[in-house]
Amino acid sequence: MRKKQVWRYYCDYCKKSGCSAYHIKKHEVSCTNNPERVCGFCEFDNMAQQPIGDLIKALGCGDEGGVKNLRDLSDGCPACMLAAIRQSKLQLKELKDEYGFIFNFHVPFDYQEEKVEFWKCVNDTRVEQHFY
Repeated sequence: MRKKQVWRYYCDYCKKSGCSAYHIKKHEVSCTNNPERVCGFCEFDNMAQQPIGDLIKALGCGDEGGVKNLRDLSDGCPACMLAAIRQSKLQLKELKDEYGFIFNFHVPFDYQEEKVEFWKCVNDTRVEQHFY
């Protein structure tokens, strides 16, 4: 029989964990729960990353108008939008319907859909710059 003890590393901001200190440290820098995060999407597209406090204010109460304001302020960066939604804690809010049933509030935001649209715009812009 063999026995092996290994270290497990955990992100200080979310529940992500792994056996590689390097990968968890790299994740922590851009973790969407990190208030001092560095956005890789904004860096890649040379956009100015907005302060998280301003993004959370733009989100407001988390309705469709707030998501539109957030999208405008973040220049459509899906990672910054997700960070604002997660750090606003709106998703954790519980509401009661007219019958007294408790349900969780949901901000109308689809990260995967936003990410696909973001990269489509980035790639279209790069193609236009290359050919024109």
